[in-house]
Amino acid sequence: MKSVPLKYNYEFSRVYKRGIFGVAGTVTVHAFRRPEGLKHYMTPIPGDIIRVGFCANKRKLGAVGRNRARRLMREAYRLLEDKIPRGYDIVITLRSTDSVPAYSDVKRDIRRVFERIGLVGSEKTDGSKIPDKAGEGISEVHLPGSGESL
Repeated sequence: MKSVPLKYNYEFSRVYKRGIFGVAGTVTVHAFRRPEGLKHYMTPIPGDIIRVGFCANKRKLGAVGRNRARRLMREAYRLLEDKIPRGYDIVITLRSTDSVPAYSDVKRDIRRVFERIGLVGSEKTDGSKIPDKAGEGISEVHLPGSGESL
């Protein structure tokens, strides 16, 4: 199923304030598991969709650079979309850079952060899954409100 875009400021704010996040190289990923019955202006949001938003820094890149960065992030996300469990709101943000990073860097970093925060499992080279171990690879995952990292 295709993802639905996050459109409104309050939706992005909810993900930033109540979700978890991880950082790797060129990107920051915030993810929020929507509770059952969450509504948008009295209309229930289905629990079987993923809503995603993409952000790029306005200061250094300019309009052309921001649009290119968002296209790169969208494509890297699209390749992982089928592996992500439904019911999440996700915001992928390009970290401050002087130029647009290479697609391979963006793709690698998004995959790495998704694995760290538990949205996508790690895979071996033969395609089989590596079992997730508690506490492994989550040094950069932060919970809101606690001020501490795990």
